[in-house]
Amino acid sequence: MRRIGLYIALVIIYLSGALVLLDFFTKGLVDNAAALLSLWVTFITGFALLLGLTNIMRVHLKRISQGGSDRIYSVALISSAVVVIGAGLFGRVTGRQDDVTNWLFQYIYQPLSATFFSLLAFLMMIAAIRVLRIGTVESTLLLVGAVIVLLGQATISPLNNFAALSQWFQDYPVQGAIRGIVIGSALGAIATSLRYLLGVDNQYLR
Repeated sequence: MRRIGLYIALVIIYLSGALVLLDFFTKGLVDNAAALLSLWVTFITGFALLLGLTNIMRVHLKRISQGGSDRIYSVALISSAVVVIGAGLFGRVTGRQDDVTNWLFQYIYQPLSATFFSLLAFLMMIAAIRVLRIGTVESTLLLVGAVIVLLGQATISPLNNFAALSQWFQDYPVQGAIRGIVIGSALGAIATSLRYLLGVDNQYLR
């Protein structure tokens, strides 16, 4: 009985995926069905996020109750979640959601983001030192490109000549590499989706 229910669920999944995929290649044929499925996905995603948040709260509340040196991180996570959710509900009730969201973004998210990227700069410096120790051609090219981009972003006047070189480096070599990565990722996602839709990859049935 369990296997029958599983196969019924898989048929529904395959048909839903085929309808949404067909909607991208046709006009007006399955628009209503695809729109309805997209609406269902929105509701399911909301419930999934709520379930994930509930599980996170349960895990971290248990960690706080058990004590330990790392429970301060659990307290920070739960406090942040409660503040953000409370601010969103308060803004929705009072009709000032945009003001509350902008305040959180400007005075909390942006400073934290700047701090994170500052720490990331030190990690990149450590990685550059390790790259120098490798001594291969690829590592040298990587380090030279990173130095050019960093000097191009600097505001020191003697280094302004690096701005044009940095822009060229970002427009051509970097963009070419990014496009290759994006195309490869898209092809991989398409291949994986087709394997699931066609039932080729069915290890989850075993």
